[in-house]
Amino acid sequence: MILKRFLIPFLLLTVFLAACTNTEDEAEQPSTPDNETEEPAQENPETEEEDVPFEIVEAADIEIAQLQGIGYPGNDDALYVATDQGLLMFKGDNWYETTSKKHDYFGFNAVEDGFISSGQQGEAKLGIAKSTDKGETLEYIAFKEKGQFPFLTAGYQTGIIYGINGDASTEMDPGLFRSAGEDAEFEPVPLNGFGADTLGMIAAHPTDANKMAMATRSGIYLSEDKGNNMELITEEIMVTALAFTEGHLYYSSVENEKVLFHSISLETMESASIEIPFLAYDNPITYITGSQKNEGTLAFSTYMRDLYQSADFGESWENILEKGSISN
Repeated sequence: MILKRFLIPFLLLTVFLAACTNTEDEAEQPSTPDNETEEPAQENPETEEEDVPFEIVEAADIEIAQLQGIGYPGNDDALYVATDQGLLMFKGDNWYETTSKKHDYFGFNAVEDGFISSGQQGEAKLGIAKSTDKGETLEYIAFKEKGQFPFLTAGYQTGIIYGINGDASTEMDPGLFRSAGEDAEFEPVPLNGFGADTLGMIAAHPTDANKMAMATRSGIYLSEDKGNNMELITEEIMVTALAFTEGHLYYSSVENEKVLFHSISLETMESASIEIPFLAYDNPITYITGSQKNEGTLAFSTYMRDLYQSADFGESWENILEKGSISN
């Protein structure tokens, strides 16, 4: 049911309409007895972790199966990596992990006081949840046990949240929705002027609540009014990932069987190419993030679970994770 596990990320961005149908079909299958079995399944992970204090410790040797999001939360100095086996943190030259609360996180977004994410806690859906203590506890914002949102974004300082709904158990129509803040109602986004035939990855500007963008297989659409009106700002290219910093929109595209990386100045709207280490066509960039505290610090991940970080606006890159393998 977690769609990203069955399609490579850049194809996932292009098949949302079909994905919604598949998800709705799956969501219709559980009967009342099946719902009754959810509680024991949900309680088991909690029971197992009751005697394990939450700590952040140096990571053991780990093989990451699913890399599902990256970000720089404002309440920490580490790069966070969301996986199907919990959070990992890269700080200095070392990797760290949590001793418990190893939830299956996806739709992960760093914000000023922590992170917002979707995912699963045991067999229970997280809906949309927030942590301000590095994952030790979760505050449920919406759709607890009722939704999963692989495509989710949140403004770093603004509180605005966007998500693509493909889960029938939320009782909302498929499509893009938004909330003006953590306590606000969710509403559909009009997307006037949107010309792509599919929805894709979303990015929210860190400080301007009106500015958002969406990656599609036919380019990037930008909005200056919270998605009410959209404008195509690139050529019609396959865009696999994007992220805002204060002054730029960074994105990756796949063109002529090449994986490329670009930045768009939000002041001039001019695009510039950024050189990155060679990536094979079948290893596209899946997530991009930028630190809002340390200007010029960027990171991106790939389909094959490689992770690169730059401290100089992409002038140079360090490979901090290769094929999902951590060995401290």
